[in-house]
Amino acid sequence: MDEGDVPYCLLNAPAPTFHLVHRSPLWDHFAVDAPSRGDELFSLSGDLPAEAGPAGEHDGLFHDWQFLTELVRGTGAFIGYQHFGIPPYLPAQFFLFELDIHLPAAWRAGDGRPDVTVDMRVRPSGAPDGTPHRLEIDSTVHLDGVPCADVRAALGFLVPMPVHAPAPAGPAVAVRPADVGRVCQESVLLGTPMLSSYGRLTAPVLIPHDPPGLGAAPGRAVPDLALVEAVRQASLLCARLACGLHPQRSTTTALTVRRRGSVVAGAPLQCTVVPGQLSVDAHGYPRVPLVLTLHQDGRAVLEATSEVYQGF
Repeated sequence: MDEGDVPYCLLNAPAPTFHLVHRSPLWDHFAVDAPSRGDELFSLSGDLPAEAGPAGEHDGLFHDWQFLTELVRGTGAFIGYQHFGIPPYLPAQFFLFELDIHLPAAWRAGDGRPDVTVDMRVRPSGAPDGTPHRLEIDSTVHLDGVPCADVRAALGFLVPMPVHAPAPAGPAVAVRPADVGRVCQESVLLGTPMLSSYGRLTAPVLIPHDPPGLGAAPGRAVPDLALVEAVRQASLLCARLACGLHPQRSTTTALTVRRRGSVVAGAPLQCTVVPGQLSVDAHGYPRVPLVLTLHQDGRAVLEATSEVYQGF
């Protein structure tokens, strides 16, 4: 079933569209107009978004994979509303986002923009945390027909809860865009870090008010895209300061993000990164694993692991 075009929002470029095709193995629920209770298969296709993507301009050796964050979340929400009977007034947010780029060479930036195809398997899931609606999403990403990454996600659909506006965070000086693989200062989400003698990095997370997708007004929930982008930036920054990897020649090839609590804009938010041992793969490319935690109000609100890979 052809679901038509799915718009994709960018910050500073004309919005491209991704074409969504439904490849359901079961059609019984359509006959009775009932929500699906099993696996549903979908295929998304389009062009790789321009450099001015949802997390700001990107300039480096590798294509920016951050478009996948909002693409999977937004498409998963659409599928939940259309096929799984989830009320459309319930916003979707990540409980889990996991990225595995198993073929980094396919993500090297060249002269053209590759075609993107994302094959998605979506299924409803019991939620041990009490969330009434939850979807599990397994995706395979193809660039120019080559399978080169996997994305696994869990989406929860929650009733918005009012929150009190917290006290504003104190001023912090943002790091340079080049240190976190960005071009524009407005898309930098990390303040000046502290680095211990063991390579442990701690930096304030700066949530702006204005940029679509990255910003939120004080007292509002921080967008999923901003949380994943903060983890990505902190990974590159720590790999640079603790291990000497160059951000413009590096990319995050493995990432797992798990939400542990709500994250509210306006209150102080800190990211702590602990690097693992720097190693090289069979082809001589350096890579380093990292463990990250976001803290707010004295509690861990997000835990993540990542791996930064540098090309030559």
